[in-house]
Amino acid sequence: MIGANEHESHFIYDLLYSNTSDIKPDILSTDTHGVNHVNFALLDLSGYTFAPRYANVGGVIDDLFNMQNEQLALKTPIDIAVIESQWDVVQRIMISLQRKTTTQAALVRKLSGYPKDHPLLKAITEYNRLVKALYILNYMGDEKLRKYVQRALNRGEAYHQLRRAIASVNGNRFRCSTDYEIELWNDCARLLTNAIIYFNSLVLSKLLVHFENTKQNDMLTLTQRVSPVA
Repeated sequence: MIGANEHESHFIYDLLYSNTSDIKPDILSTDTHGVNHVNFALLDLSGYTFAPRYANVGGVIDDLFNMQNEQLALKTPIDIAVIESQWDVVQRIMISLQRKTTTQAALVRKLSGYPKDHPLLKAITEYNRLVKALYILNYMGDEKLRKYVQRALNRGEAYHQLRRAIASVNGNRFRCSTDYEIELWNDCARLLTNAIIYFNSLVLSKLLVHFENTKQNDMLTLTQRVSPVA
């Protein structure tokens, strides 16, 4: 449970690393609210790729790069020395996160209390800027990556829309009075949502097999583009 007063970007690492499902993602896409000054670094150091969709990617490019001789160049070079000087500490932090002896939210709160020139804060920030710059360059040059990120966000939004549709069945009236009832109601709504998605997936799978066997290629292509969540 994430409080309404807490920034969601402080929890994406913990949510990803605490995943207990059979699906093991290697790329995480969020909207702009999933971005902060450490997430590119934390996910990269854990073997994941962070691929957010920025609401104003042009502003992000302007913040990072200058145009020099018709080529993009970083406005401020990456301080490799400060990263190297704190590398042992950074690795210990990552081990603590992966062993779950601390959380991303606790780490962000701790770093936020440091002065801007603190070596550890600068090292993580610089590493984050390095990974972020590489991602932005790939995002600009790779149309497939841009489409992938957009589709990932669309899938998430489609899930939320389905979840809201289920929640509004009772006339959108709130039905809970205790924390336990709220948690139970949310779990039941998620169970119903997942059951609907499973049923749709089953139907689509049978349609795919049918169209493959009957050589109906047009219908096969159409069915492959249908989302079980939409």
